[in-house]
Amino acid sequence: MPPEVSDQEKIRRLPWFYAHSAANSMFSMLTFFGPVFVLFLNELGLPKTRIGFLLSLLPFTGLVALFIAPTAARLGVKRVFVICWGLRKAVTALLLFTPWVVARYGSGAAFALVTAVVVTFAALRAVAETAWYPWCQEIVPAGMRGRFNGVNNITTMLAGSLALGAASWVLDHVEGLQRFTLLIGVGVLFGLLCVALSLPIPGGAPGGAPSTRHTRAMGLALADATFRRFLVYTSLVMVATHAVLTAFMPLFMKEQVGLAEGQILWLQVGSYVVGMLSGLGWGGQADRRGSKPVLLMAVGLMFLLPLCWLTMPREHELSFAAGLAVAALAGFASTGWWICDQRLLYVGIVPAAKRTEYMALYYAWIGLVGGVGPLVAGAALDHFGDLSGRWGPIHIDPYAPLFVAALVMLTIALVTVIGLHSREELS
Repeated sequence: MPPEVSDQEKIRRLPWFYAHSAANSMFSMLTFFGPVFVLFLNELGLPKTRIGFLLSLLPFTGLVALFIAPTAARLGVKRVFVICWGLRKAVTALLLFTPWVVARYGSGAAFALVTAVVVTFAALRAVAETAWYPWCQEIVPAGMRGRFNGVNNITTMLAGSLALGAASWVLDHVEGLQRFTLLIGVGVLFGLLCVALSLPIPGGAPGGAPSTRHTRAMGLALADATFRRFLVYTSLVMVATHAVLTAFMPLFMKEQVGLAEGQILWLQVGSYVVGMLSGLGWGGQADRRGSKPVLLMAVGLMFLLPLCWLTMPREHELSFAAGLAVAALAGFASTGWWICDQRLLYVGIVPAAKRTEYMALYYAWIGLVGGVGPLVAGAALDHFGDLSGRWGPIHIDPYAPLFVAALVMLTIALVTVIGLHSREELS
């Protein structure tokens, strides 16, 4: 077994972790994981079914974690992460050729190019993140996990807000596909910086159990009833609020609420600012009171979001203000959920000695459910494309069935997490 890094050394190197996260946040917001990419796909004229298909590829490839985890542990999770994290930036740069492909070969060829890029990027990302989860558990002391998540949340959201603010200006002042390729190009540069900043982070040395024991170890992890209940709860929340709703929220704001593209990006900035300001509070409360009580509060607040979206004013002078208010609520609630969820996972659910197999199962599972969400949502939006009307304050449109489904899933998630008994509570 590789030697353990001391807590003192881990804490001393945490600024590199924060800087790495900030650069990665700017890359993410300007490429595949923010509203810019969804608006880019919409600019290509893709139907929502195809957009959902492309978005689903990113999490679906997480299933490779079931097979690659022991190899990553033997080679060294840090080494595997850095190599794959770097290669995916080079793959992302191929999106810069999209305007040329559209002009020369048409939108069909552009869709083929984007699909190939997304598939390759997603595969590299899946391998890298399979290595990242056990590495992340190793390099942050358990006693400060909540506060660490809070500080890391501030750095990532501040960086993401700056990126989205600049992107909003570009979308308002540059025409055509070039505005998106400009943003993607800048994102790739921040992605390369992100890789460089990960190098000084300690831990992740080669080691781990032989692969012949990996299948049996994962079977034992899956036999853990607490772990299974956690997977059920977290998948319901992810599908309800991230995989289904967040994926298509930029298009909802554009098509139904009537906001301009620049305004849509400012909604995300508002959400990030509130999340950034509340992150330390959520993390401190989770460290003091435990993950589960604070997590229940966060999920309860998330329950309000679909209700707000169903009743939001459309094509009105107050639409942007209402959207900003709901985005602030979303930033506050989702930040609390993420901080408490991750603290519960690392401190209360996953045993440190078995992190490779537990994290492989966790990553594969959230990849599966995360991929199903946008795939089904995109098809549903095309299917309910002609839906319109009102029922009192509730707007009936193609997005309404998704909001109702989210309410149902969040209700079940609340009930599930109430009955969850983690190792954190038992200790």
